[in-house]
Amino acid sequence: MGAHGLPHRGRRHSVGVVGLPAHLDRARQLRADLPRQVHLWVNAAEGHTYTDAEAAEWTALDPLFGYSRHPHRGAGPAWRTGASVISVDGDGTVRRCHFVAAELGNLYDGSYRAALRPRPCPLAVCDCHIGYVHLESLPLYDVFAGGVREHIPAPPPPVGSWSVGHTVSPSIPLVMTSVAEPHVTGTESPLPRPSPPG
Repeated sequence: MGAHGLPHRGRRHSVGVVGLPAHLDRARQLRADLPRQVHLWVNAAEGHTYTDAEAAEWTALDPLFGYSRHPHRGAGPAWRTGASVISVDGDGTVRRCHFVAAELGNLYDGSYRAALRPRPCPLAVCDCHIGYVHLESLPLYDVFAGGVREHIPAPPPPVGSWSVGHTVSPSIPLVMTSVAEPHVTGTESPLPRPSPPG
C-alpha cells in the first residue's frame, strides 16, 4: 500500500493498494478510515485475472478499477509518451516512459529534444497507471485532469452534469525521482546539471 503526494498540511493526496484477495479486508478498512475526498485507487495485480465478482469488490472501493483490471495493448495505439510526456531519472536520463528502457537523451544537455515525436509503444502491453494513463484512446486525462501523475481524479462537473466515476479530490504537486508526465517546453539553454553531494 502506498500514498502519493506530499505530507504538507492542507495538501490533497491519494492512497493506493494492489488488488489481491489477501489485501481486500485491509483495503476495505483503509477506505473506511480515509476521509471521503481522498481517492483510494486499486491497481490490478500483475498477472492476476479477475472474475466479475472479484472486480466488483474492488470497484466498490475504487470506481475507476475497470481501467486497471485488464492490461492495455501497447504497440500500435497512439501514446503521449515520447512526444509530450517523458520519464526522467535522477541523473537526467530521459526515456519515453518509466517502463521503456530505450534512452532518448539527457535532460541536462538537452539531447533528448531531437528524439521527441509521436511513436507506437514498443511494449506489447501496459498494466500500470503511470504508463497507460498516457494512452490517447483512454479518457484518463479528463478523468484525472490536474492529477494525472498523482492518481487523483478531477473534481466532478457542476451539479446537473455529473459523470460516473469522479470524486472530489483536487490535484497536488508531486516530487519524484522518475517523473511520469512532465510536459516538455522549449528553453534557450539546457538545465544545469545538479552538483554532486558533499
